[in-house]
Amino acid sequence: MLKSKLGEGASGVVYRAYDPALDRDVAIKLAKTESLTPEQVKHIVAEFYHEARIAGKYSHENIVTIYDVISDGTYDYIVMEFVPGRSVLDYMITTGPLNVDEALFVTYKCCLGLAYVHYHGVIHRDIKPGNIMYHPSQGVVKLMDFSIANNIEDPPVKDNGTIAYMAPEHFDPGRNITLLTDVFALGSSLYRLLTGTYPFTKENTVQQILHQAPTPVNELRPDIPREVSDLVNKAMAKADADRFQSAAKFAKEIESALHHLYPESRLTISSSRYREM
Repeated sequence: MLKSKLGEGASGVVYRAYDPALDRDVAIKLAKTESLTPEQVKHIVAEFYHEARIAGKYSHENIVTIYDVISDGTYDYIVMEFVPGRSVLDYMITTGPLNVDEALFVTYKCCLGLAYVHYHGVIHRDIKPGNIMYHPSQGVVKLMDFSIANNIEDPPVKDNGTIAYMAPEHFDPGRNITLLTDVFALGSSLYRLLTGTYPFTKENTVQQILHQAPTPVNELRPDIPREVSDLVNKAMAKADADRFQSAAKFAKEIESALHHLYPESRLTISSSRYREM
């Protein structure tokens, strides 16, 4: 039974629903098919099944769990965990840029989710604030939308994602998409959470991503410590060798920064939860 609309994306609408069989609320992602050609509908449905196959195998506290994908002849939809809260993008649009410790906490939790899927050989490829569910009072942070994710052994389609957060290797024919592509996207997301702005402007975005360093976050917002600005810069380094070499290592540095800079914050991580992978 559908209860309320939670959100809407390019290919689907998400509703909160009640599952009477298991007496729980779930989220249902319903394919948007209005005004689409049969070929476009086929593509969207294929994305749904792809997402379910990729993400449905895994369970982690920082990833939205997929329960099932269903086609009843009329509708195609994914049944997944209902997560309280909203996307961190929606939250930020309402409140403005996050406090520094809060932005670090959200990013840290995303690192844990990424480290888990990376360990299982999956590249998310569309990390962005709109794909991060967040509930501040409950401390819930979960990655969602694996519709364009791929297994690392499969050749991914380049330049497929959200350009504002995409890494240089998407646009360099001599480079491959790797696990570090997600690290760059998460660094770009942290940039936006801290500043409220994109790291690159809309003019010649690809050239900027390839050749231009974004304005350091501490120049846009003076209360951001240099240590945090350095974290963002390293995550968004152009060359693979200059980035954090795993999501786990990114998590470790964020944890260190939180303990050092914000020891009294309620969001400071009390015990290490990341794994070196």
